[in-house]
Amino acid sequence: MAATISIRNVSRRFGETWALRPVDLEVAAGEFIALVGPSGCGKTTLLRIVADLVEPSSGEVRIGPDTARRARQERLLGLVSQRPAVLPWKRAIDDVRFTQRIAGKVGFDPGKVLREFGLEGHEAKRARQLSGGMLQRVNIASAIAHDPAVLLMDEPFAALDEMKREEIGEWFDRELAMRPKTVLFVTHHIDEAVMLADRLLVFSPAPGRVLEVVDVPVPRPRDVSFRQDPRFVAIAAHVRGLLMHRQAA
Repeated sequence: MAATISIRNVSRRFGETWALRPVDLEVAAGEFIALVGPSGCGKTTLLRIVADLVEPSSGEVRIGPDTARRARQERLLGLVSQRPAVLPWKRAIDDVRFTQRIAGKVGFDPGKVLREFGLEGHEAKRARQLSGGMLQRVNIASAIAHDPAVLLMDEPFAALDEMKREEIGEWFDRELAMRPKTVLFVTHHIDEAVMLADRLLVFSPAPGRVLEVVDVPVPRPRDVSFRQDPRFVAIAAHVRGLLMHRQAA
């Protein structure tokens, strides 16, 4: 079951340098939020604060009724990194089971998840035997295997080529329709964010602050044809305008 996220006056300073100015955001259960902005603007810092991997300098995060720390301890969070965090000596299905063992929660049947993720017949293969797209599917399967309420994703498709990136993004959108999660998704890729997210948090260059929260008023999952929709084009252009204006200022 998905959970709400409440980010209240959250900031982060490293010494005298502000990495993230105060952010306030309420995320509904099952909502998909993309964090978009230039490198060093605080997107990943905010994600890591929600994951209880970085302490905020001010403010607090709540996952449902719990603190971020309590949510992490209760295994309510799933984390997906840019590069697949798979163990090279393990089979794909063992990677998924390993997450469940660490979390102490069975959640979903590993074999069933991998089959539904398009990996039937590849369950016993190791990392060197899988393509980049397959590895990232294993990575996501591992992150959701214990059925977390919240999925935190830090540029998970960045290592893939453009075509594979679009393909796995559309696949992931369909998967979320079957297994709803509340998602925070860091990306530099504006089209990807507009295609996948319910709302975009657009960040300024460092020190990062939220320039605007941009709605994508189209139900998910979205068909590939949405990329040619005038609403898609307009939203993507608006976000690019926000970022280009701030960088040029």
